[in-house]
Amino acid sequence: MRAFFAIVKLTFRHAVRSHIFQLLLGVLLLCIALIPTTVINSSAADFLRSALFYSLWTVSAVLGLSAMWLGCYVMTCDIDSYQLHMVVSKPVSRVVIWCGKWVGVCAVNLLLLVLASAAVYFIILWRFDNLEFQPGEKERMRSEVLVGRRAFSADRPDYGEAVRELARRRIGRLAAQGKTVDTNMQDKIIKDAQLEVVSADSEVKAGQIKSWHFSGIPSVPNQSLFLRYRPYINKVSSEDQRQTRLLWSVGIPRERKTPQDGTLAAKRAKTFDIYLYPFDDKPDQVMTGAFYEKELKPEWKPVSSDGQVFLTVANYDHLGGTLFFQPADGPRLLVPATGFAGNYSRAVLVIGLELALLAALSCAFGGIVSMPVAVFMVVSYLLFGAFSVYMVNLEYVGTAADRFGQLVGKMLLKVVIPLQNFDVSSVIADGVLVEWSWIGGLVLNMIVLRALPLVLLGIFLYRKRELGLIIRK
Repeated sequence: MRAFFAIVKLTFRHAVRSHIFQLLLGVLLLCIALIPTTVINSSAADFLRSALFYSLWTVSAVLGLSAMWLGCYVMTCDIDSYQLHMVVSKPVSRVVIWCGKWVGVCAVNLLLLVLASAAVYFIILWRFDNLEFQPGEKERMRSEVLVGRRAFSADRPDYGEAVRELARRRIGRLAAQGKTVDTNMQDKIIKDAQLEVVSADSEVKAGQIKSWHFSGIPSVPNQSLFLRYRPYINKVSSEDQRQTRLLWSVGIPRERKTPQDGTLAAKRAKTFDIYLYPFDDKPDQVMTGAFYEKELKPEWKPVSSDGQVFLTVANYDHLGGTLFFQPADGPRLLVPATGFAGNYSRAVLVIGLELALLAALSCAFGGIVSMPVAVFMVVSYLLFGAFSVYMVNLEYVGTAADRFGQLVGKMLLKVVIPLQNFDVSSVIADGVLVEWSWIGGLVLNMIVLRALPLVLLGIFLYRKRELGLIIRK
């Protein structure tokens, strides 16, 4: 273990002396000092969300570049300068050397992560406490943003049967017209039918009411729930959005008293009468395309004894437009689960896992090829992950090139790692809880199943690499 810790210490010292690392360190310090202190918004919500989002995203991006660069640098520098030739002549395994260098790179970046995230945390809270906002805004932000809230989505119907039935009707109609429906056309018909079914379930026409049902909601005494949603008008697009009016109502459950026959099933069975109460006396006027939140106060008792919540929205658009509520944009119920410090610490942990992953991949590539090639391979690997996510999430796949790209994207996602999965800046900015189960899923799916085999292959090739063949002029 003495050799291992010596390698960690030397790697730490060597990494700090790197000029590129010193440049990235200066950029990090500049971002920490400027972003939280220069964000100026008219409301407490805009200030908090902007400062948290951009600060955490910048810390993650800068330290990610640092981890990638240092991982490639420390592995190739000793080989290029022939220092490693002397080390391997000692009774030290190359596996120990590799692990020591990786731990050294992680130690540098994790130390900076802790210091940077702590600075961001205290600077943002200090500015939030000292800035002047509208009365009541700070209290509202402490319950909406400076908290960790567990998100619950509404129960959705199974779209599969409706999509298949609509696709069968359209294919039958084309066949009756004497048109040949090949495999590519069938795929397009099914895709269009799926979009139409989901869109129809998400729309609320003018003058109509749509209801949502939530299940599994915990009921905590004296604790508010929060409704979060984003509406669109006429089409799901950021363009041509405008002011509209809508009215939310909550269904207050009241248990119905029914005669019992004495059986256990009858004693357990509970039925409820749902009484709708509007949140406000008149419809809200909102700008579509943006997120909004509404509070469900605890004295309303909106959660039934079996954890159900009922919500409705009425479309009062003055121009007769149709509202759309995408499943990804809500409505969702947010239930406070932990404080801001605990949730923020979980986010920092996720960023730390991302840095350790980037350092491991960089060390794996840096141990088998030269410095420029190693950097190129790591960047290409990460770009493949981003490309795969983009292709798989395409809403419309029309041409053969689109279908081929989507197929390639799905195959790549089995082995590559999209770094978007580690982004927690928007989650913290919205006050959403970083779940331990989600962190465990990242460790298992991204690190253990995808990254670990590639890292082990890199260690194996590094161990078998013939250093006598490496000659630098």
